[in-house]
Amino acid sequence: MALKFKISKAEFDELDEATQALYVQKGDDYELEVEGIDTGEELKEALRKEREERARAKAKLKEMETEQEKAERERLESQEEWKTLAQQEREKREGLDKELKDLRDQVANGNRKGKAEAIVAGLIDKEATGGVQRYELLKKEALAFISHTPEGTKINGPDGEAWTEKQLGEHLSKQYPFLVDGSQATGGGAPGSKGGGAATKKLSEMSEAERIEFKRTDPEGFRKALHG
Repeated sequence: MALKFKISKAEFDELDEATQALYVQKGDDYELEVEGIDTGEELKEALRKEREERARAKAKLKEMETEQEKAERERLESQEEWKTLAQQEREKREGLDKELKDLRDQVANGNRKGKAEAIVAGLIDKEATGGVQRYELLKKEALAFISHTPEGTKINGPDGEAWTEKQLGEHLSKQYPFLVDGSQATGGGAPGSKGGGAATKKLSEMSEAERIEFKRTDPEGFRKALHG
């Protein structure tokens, strides 16, 4: 009788001892132990191990990718944070630079304004008729000749030459006699002084506003200039 390759336990129990010796138990069943025949168990085990190894490798790769992604994300976040901090620092520095510049400008303008007021104060009586308005107009003209440098406040003439306060006062008196009070002016160039405004500037050279102001502040001088 031919022997089966695989039998159940019940079939195994029915065999004699000599035949049972030819079988080996495989789980609940018995298989004929024959050399040269691959039962497939080794192949299955090898495949199982390969699948497990592959699964572990895949999981490890995924873990590495996750760690790399995390590290890259943290790097980018850190870089972005650095950019933000750098931008904030730059804006802060620019703000401080602007505040310093504004402060320097305020000091410079204050010095220029003080110098101009000191000069114009010697030319105009603010208590006189139209004194405040003429004072402001002449101060504006004076400021055009005054600059602030690292060495301090300086006065420059029309051609860039260095001037004193007295020189600028005389220049303003000659150029704008209709704004200057005679008793305050120096050099006799203001209306009401011996020379009168017409002695420095002819009526034909004056603007309409200048002629009106000249007539208002020095009617006699204006009459002489008109008929002279």
